[in-house]
Amino acid sequence: MTFQILSLVIAVGLLVPFIVDDSFAQIVAGSSNDSSFARDFGDIKYIDAYFGTPEKKIQVDGGDNNVPFTVVLVNIGSNDITGISGQLSLPLGFSSSSSAGTNAVIHSDSNANALIGENFYLTFSMNIDQNVPIQEYPGTIKVDYSRLRESGVRTTFISFEFKVTGDSVINVKSTEPFLTSLKSNDIVIEI
Repeated sequence: MTFQILSLVIAVGLLVPFIVDDSFAQIVAGSSNDSSFARDFGDIKYIDAYFGTPEKKIQVDGGDNNVPFTVVLVNIGSNDITGISGQLSLPLGFSSSSSAGTNAVIHSDSNANALIGENFYLTFSMNIDQNVPIQEYPGTIKVDYSRLRESGVRTTFISFEFKVTGDSVINVKSTEPFLTSLKSNDIVIEI
């Protein structure tokens, strides 16, 4: 009888760590479930990526050439950073506007600086292949920068997702077969 009780106590003692460890639902560092508030060591954090310039987003579709693509980042480090440049690696179908080859690395057009806590933008110029469908794509950016009052260049790699949105087309059709000049004409807009 005492052997059975002792066996039960040992079995429960061995099972408790498995039950208690899983009940806290903690996030393991480096997993795909990382919180957006997790702050790994580094000076740069990804904010957004879109087609357009820092001032204005645009819609793009397959076959568009020399399109600006902007990646928004923020300096979360303890020092100002300077000499920021970027290299963008995207899947097949996206290429640099300035270099030959379909899988060439796309370089940013700026040598930006960022104060502590300040957003900064890296804009890339690219071509989109005619056969690229409208969907979400993965991308990776390599950011090189220097910290103020330090020597040397630091490098950060950031993976992100972006969307090819397609161009919006509005078809306009008149309810009357003929349009009359110098008069208001009713039209139907199909979206």
